[in-house]
Amino acid sequence: MAARVSVAMLDDDQGVLMKTAPAAIALALAAAAFGGPAQARDDSRDFEIRTLSSRPNTVSGGDVVVEVRLPRYARRGDVLVRLNGRDVSAQLGADSSGRTLTGLVTGLQLGKNRLTVSARHHHHNQHYESLEIVNYPIHGEIFAPHQRPWVCESAASGLGAPPASGPCVVATRYEWFYRNTSGALLPLSGTAIPADVAQTTTIDGRTVNYIVRVESGTINESIYRIAILDDPTDPISNPWSPGGKKPGPGWNGKLFYHFVGGAGPGFRSGRNVATNAINISDTISNRDEPLRLGFAVAVGTRNTFGTGADEVVSAETVMMIKERFIEQYGLPKYTVGLGSSGGAIQQHLIAHNYPGLLDALTPVRNYPDVMSVATDVIDCGLLNNYFATAVNPADWPGERQSKVTGYPLDPLGRNNCLGWNTFARDWPGPTNGFDAVVPLEARYDPVTNRGGARGTLQDGSVSSLGINPATGFARQPYDNVGVQYGLAALNNGDITKAEFLDLNEKAGGLDIDGNFVAQRSEGDLKGIERAYRHGRVNDGENLTLPMIQYRNYVDFANDIHSFHRSTAMLERLRKKNGTTDNVARWTMPQAGTVNFMRMALLAHDEWQANIAADTSDAPYRIKVMRNKPASLKNQCWDAAGAVHDHPFALNDPGVCNTLFPVHADPRIVAGGPRAGDILKCQRKPVRAGDYQVTFTTAELARLKAIFSDGVCDWSKPGVKQRPLRDSWLAYPKPGHAVRLDRGADHHDNDDDD
Repeated sequence: MAARVSVAMLDDDQGVLMKTAPAAIALALAAAAFGGPAQARDDSRDFEIRTLSSRPNTVSGGDVVVEVRLPRYARRGDVLVRLNGRDVSAQLGADSSGRTLTGLVTGLQLGKNRLTVSARHHHHNQHYESLEIVNYPIHGEIFAPHQRPWVCESAASGLGAPPASGPCVVATRYEWFYRNTSGALLPLSGTAIPADVAQTTTIDGRTVNYIVRVESGTINESIYRIAILDDPTDPISNPWSPGGKKPGPGWNGKLFYHFVGGAGPGFRSGRNVATNAINISDTISNRDEPLRLGFAVAVGTRNTFGTGADEVVSAETVMMIKERFIEQYGLPKYTVGLGSSGGAIQQHLIAHNYPGLLDALTPVRNYPDVMSVATDVIDCGLLNNYFATAVNPADWPGERQSKVTGYPLDPLGRNNCLGWNTFARDWPGPTNGFDAVVPLEARYDPVTNRGGARGTLQDGSVSSLGINPATGFARQPYDNVGVQYGLAALNNGDITKAEFLDLNEKAGGLDIDGNFVAQRSEGDLKGIERAYRHGRVNDGENLTLPMIQYRNYVDFANDIHSFHRSTAMLERLRKKNGTTDNVARWTMPQAGTVNFMRMALLAHDEWQANIAADTSDAPYRIKVMRNKPASLKNQCWDAAGAVHDHPFALNDPGVCNTLFPVHADPRIVAGGPRAGDILKCQRKPVRAGDYQVTFTTAELARLKAIFSDGVCDWSKPGVKQRPLRDSWLAYPKPGHAVRLDRGADHHDNDDDD
């Protein structure tokens, strides 16, 4: 018989499957995310097989956690489980009912495998189930080929020299650390418990020693670390084996996945050290807090966006590290993501494009994505160049520049387009932003090495954007044709008509190598369409899971993490889902010290428990919203620590909008939407009546000459702006997308270059 197994991922309606028991919650989530929707038990049915550690067609490393449900006629002793014809029955153990077998099945061959289950010595022995499992190498390339070169930084990460050739793969190792009563983190040798070990109380109220086991190695050519509170005298070992040791009271049964910011060109594994799994922190997040609460912590260097701004590789890394975690430690009740800036981008896009990997999001100082944000960031580079090279730069002091850029001034009179200038030049520039470990001779040079590694943002996403055959490089989505820079400033009387005309006449654009040119930039239409269809632009699809945004407010600090990016994300959620009720947002002053991270982890835990206890038939998205804790509100904290309600409405006259006003960026000042989701605008003719100023005949003629093909019509969707094509896409060649459960032969014609 055909296996009763689906590889469809968790969608909004599958959340109904969760039960109240923690084990049932975890199994239902894993079933929906990895092996098909969980179903009520029916012993009259035939065998059922599902994978728990990963989807059956994206297994890696040669092993997989499998669950087999037995029909009524089959006895445990009669069940025969085979992998490629080899008996692996002994690798599975029965639960207390004897009707469900689970275990870590090892020895998978690369490529396709066949797992079968049947009842021997029974008249029903013609009844069996079969599941195809596709196993990939531990170095990955499941979703897309990796960049080459790929510098392996295992030595700098304390994991020994990398292989002399081939993929970045090193041996797994384990280290132990403890925190003493003075707060220091120290290495632990042997199994003796130090007299000065500190204790911590987990989220479940258990008090345990603060002793951490850190597992380290390489997965998906990324350095990974898994940290968990454990007992060195009786450590976790083979938890899926009947004779194995399951995690002790230090693990609360939940997984915390940390994402780190930045936005770099990649071509490397990234690097860290073992203690980073415990101690690493930025201004408003760290890894010590979740460990203290009993969460297991997982991190990968390709989940640092500053290593490589490729969210497809990031998602693949999460999937593979999470698979490793489940196999070595057990099934988490839920996985909560947290990360700031580029770490927020990764969470959004992983949930958007690969739903089921994360169960809750904590985007800190968030951006919706990088591709659409790059549009106004590159605008900043053009405007900074214009202001610096104007006939009289003194005519454009910071205060007047801010009227065009939309950003406020810092105490030194700088607007934040200056803060963005490094990224504004790095992202479109093929020779910029590289880490020193990427050899110079491997990098692109327009004259001496045109086949070298290009560091542009679009080249980092070449798998999903594709290659422009005219240039041989990744398709460039950036477009500023028809954009009227400073439009709101003109209409508000902040700049003159002459300044508006000169600005737009000379703003210019960029060539394929990021050099300033006189003409505006025309985005690659296929690249733009794929940015939407392949999920590089976040339109809010699949983002109905619990989300807690938080930030310290830095709009007046020449800091790129401006508050209006949170508003952009909320606008996209409203457009797609009609609500933002699955979101809570917290804001504090730049120097605020509120422990938002701990608050968020506690709130997420309550939220997940409420959802799990909801056994109704309501769609999952409804459960998320109606089970949001009553105490979880949109709030801000003032400098004195007082808390105020913080409505999402920009025109609300309340305390929070006064303390923390929402500003803009160059595209918003040019008339663009708050959602910031239009890469290339549709255009309309220049009409004098569309302005709050009166142009002379000569001025109007000049304006029409500047915008000979029309100006942006922001009332319409963007050019080629289309919904996400599908989730769980892989890219076997640049620009060519296939859904992972439909095979390499299933594709859309518009994906072909």
